[in-house]
Amino acid sequence: MRKKDNTAVAIFVGAVVFLALEVAVYYGLVTWLVPTDPEVEEQGGSIVRNWNKVMYFILIYMGVLVGALLFASSQVPRSYRRHVLFWFYLSLPTLLVLLVLAFS
Repeated sequence: MRKKDNTAVAIFVGAVVFLALEVAVYYGLVTWLVPTDPEVEEQGGSIVRNWNKVMYFILIYMGVLVGALLFASSQVPRSYRRHVLFWFYLSLPTLLVLLVLAFS
């Protein structure tokens, strides 16, 4: 019973930290990358106007994500590392959702 309670608490704490990290990274990147000068937007000049921004968004997001994975996996006991990997794998498809939200 005790181990089941610890696992439930670990999943809850992981969910809270996961959501907090995703929201912080999203709003940080959106406020830093997405705003553009209107004159630059009017000029166009490329097939995909936000290509550089999308690439920077992906690279910075993945850098923060891998850094958080390394930090979290070094801080938690070995028995909870599978939870850290679960949240890491869950954040990969979340990247696609964040890209659609940020650049649509």
